[in-house]
Amino acid sequence: MLHRAKHKKIMPDVWMAPGGHLEFNEGLYEAARREIDEETGLKIKNMRVKAIGTAFLKDLNQELFFHFLFADYAGGKIVQNDHDGELVWLTPKEIAKLPTLLAEIREILPLLFKNNGKIISYKATYVKGNTMNAFELEKS
Repeated sequence: MLHRAKHKKIMPDVWMAPGGHLEFNEGLYEAARREIDEETGLKIKNMRVKAIGTAFLKDLNQELFFHFLFADYAGGKIVQNDHDGELVWLTPKEIAKLPTLLAEIREILPLLFKNNGKIISYKATYVKGNTMNAFELEKS
């Protein structure tokens, strides 16, 4: 599932996975459950870390940390709320065709859906908005 961010001040109208940030003393899986519930109305289970990354936003002098998780559906119904953007289910091929896909997702997309049990680690640098000028996959 992806959503086109509307409320995100950093990268509006960019397609990205639903998510958010860790709250004080919150675990990764706890945060994932909360954010997915808040943004989509869905309940998830059986979470697996698929990728971790850092992105440095030069224009804002800010570094963000990302964890991409895969999960199974546990319940709920999709709730479209206008402030989070448009939610859609897409295949990997459909995701690859999105012109405003988050640049780092475009880079890791060929690896994300491989079922090889490996965790992807990367770092990215953005000049401004969704314009990335450096990307590196880390070797384990």
